[in-house]
Amino acid sequence: MDTLIPPPDSIPVHWFWFQALLVVTFILHLILMNLMLGGSLLLIWDNVIKRRKPVGESNLPILVALTINLGVPPLLFVQVLYGHLFYSSSVILAVPWIVVIPILILAYYGSYVYCKNIDRAPLWSRLGIIISSLFLLYVGFMLVNNSTLALSPARWTVQLDRPGGMNLNLGEPSLWPRYLHFVLAAISVAALGYAIYAKYVVRDEQEKEEIIKRNLKRFAWFTLIQFGIGVWFWLSNPKDVWMTFMGESLIATILMVVSLLLSASMIFTAFRSKLNATLVHLLLIIVIMVVMREYLRAAWLKNVFSPASLESTGRASSFIAFLLIFLAGIYILYYMYRIATNKNDKS
Repeated sequence: MDTLIPPPDSIPVHWFWFQALLVVTFILHLILMNLMLGGSLLLIWDNVIKRRKPVGESNLPILVALTINLGVPPLLFVQVLYGHLFYSSSVILAVPWIVVIPILILAYYGSYVYCKNIDRAPLWSRLGIIISSLFLLYVGFMLVNNSTLALSPARWTVQLDRPGGMNLNLGEPSLWPRYLHFVLAAISVAALGYAIYAKYVVRDEQEKEEIIKRNLKRFAWFTLIQFGIGVWFWLSNPKDVWMTFMGESLIATILMVVSLLLSASMIFTAFRSKLNATLVHLLLIIVIMVVMREYLRAAWLKNVFSPASLESTGRASSFIAFLLIFLAGIYILYYMYRIATNKNDKS
């Protein structure tokens, strides 16, 4: 089996730099992804089934575009640290994986069709958001397939028997609970996002209060369901993996306990309609969960690979160039934001 794992490439600087950037960029992408996917699913329920007035629907295409673009940095850092594993799993499920690109384009177009036809062509609008949501669910499913397969080199022998690039990782016990865990979390976060949007954008006080309370209740109930899905997901991992969070690793165990306590407190504040407190809880939990995700990956690969084993060339010029461009990009975004807000103030 070891012969199936290609050797990793060397990296220009110490691996921890890339690990830190992976965590930071994935946190940002995860927040947007939850708002995008969960928001699309809630729009189907509210505007297609319940026929409620849309909330913030004009921002959906922008959200899809931002999520896709902000998904590139963490994907690149995964390839830097785990490229020899990630590329191998990508080849094994090559066909459904490469289809992700046109599917994302169609998902963006579906969100655009939805927004532009809400009033003039309601049927097309509903079809647009349904198709867009289904495509986004497909993309998420492929990402979970790829990420779980990259952690399981022992399963790569399937490529020798079926070399057609159609090998989904459906035999992995943690696949479905992991996928449902992300989908339900997306709905929860999007519900809170709608509540925050209503607080700062909706002008009618009665409507604002109704939207905030409804979405905070949604957030609380979906988070409660997450406990059950989370237990399923946890136990679907190999015992030596989940035992990492049950005492084998002190830091991982502390993170687990803190996340559970924060989650319980967050549900309480959500049911009490405490919007700001719920938001603070959520942001802390997202950071903790992303760090825990890296501990989970390390536990899966404990006997296979560790980024700490990567050879550093000590040639930091390319990394410095990246950081400079990255900081310049942040400044440009800030500058564009200032221009946009100044124009709005003048108008």
